[in-house]
Amino acid sequence: MSTKAKLNTLIFNILLVVIFIHSCENKEEDIEPEPEPPKEDFEIINGSLEDIDGNIYVTVFIGGQEWMAENLKTTRYRDGTEIEYIGNDNDAWKGNATEAYSWYHNLESNKNIYGAIYNWHAVDDPRGLCPDGWRVPDDQDWTQLGNYLMSEFNISNDKGDVKALGNRLKSCRQAGSPLGPDCDTNEHPRWHKHGIHHGFDDFGFAALPIGSRSNEGTFISNSGYYGNWWSSTAHSLSAAYSRYITYDNGQLFRTGSNMLNGYAVRCMRNYQ
Repeated sequence: MSTKAKLNTLIFNILLVVIFIHSCENKEEDIEPEPEPPKEDFEIINGSLEDIDGNIYVTVFIGGQEWMAENLKTTRYRDGTEIEYIGNDNDAWKGNATEAYSWYHNLESNKNIYGAIYNWHAVDDPRGLCPDGWRVPDDQDWTQLGNYLMSEFNISNDKGDVKALGNRLKSCRQAGSPLGPDCDTNEHPRWHKHGIHHGFDDFGFAALPIGSRSNEGTFISNSGYYGNWWSSTAHSLSAAYSRYITYDNGQLFRTGSNMLNGYAVRCMRNYQ
């Protein structure tokens, strides 16, 4: 091959390399950037609250609201009147058309672990279940909490989403938690083990799975499996709105529950 031909071949090959490099650069420019991950920079700010019985609670500020980060365990209304305690008498609980509370499985040792179980009549009593300046959240208060977190932090409330709202509100205390020794525990209070879903407690709400009491008065053996919390909003003549979270999915559920059911309570107030 002549020298001129060799030179032309070399020039042609160089041009091919230049075209290839330019083509690759254009392809890289055409690739859409990865979407930003959900915001994880929430600063947990805690306060404290004391009830009429002298119980001290940790509170947390979330989006214009301040919530108890523990379940209520008062035995008296804020005016000092005692709330009726009903122990293992299921018929008495079932037949009580006024206020009532109990400890889960009638064990006072559960008081400091999970708080108290109240029927809705105790929630609705005008003497006030929560301390002065605080209230049992109504249905809209719960909705505001969920909407703020979903909007501000780009998260879903889909039950299959492992980072959905319910899992983000759960305490990280769980059997087999992948979040390390501070969360992985078999000691109550904690969530039951699950292969996919677990609590993150990203916002300091620390939702724990207190057991409940049915409208028939029986204790439902779901401590570790479910957390149920009242709202102060009636759903019908015999039901009121509540929220619940389960160990095996990521959702914060809203439902209408029989007013004679026994659920936990979180007090809250607006600060903005």
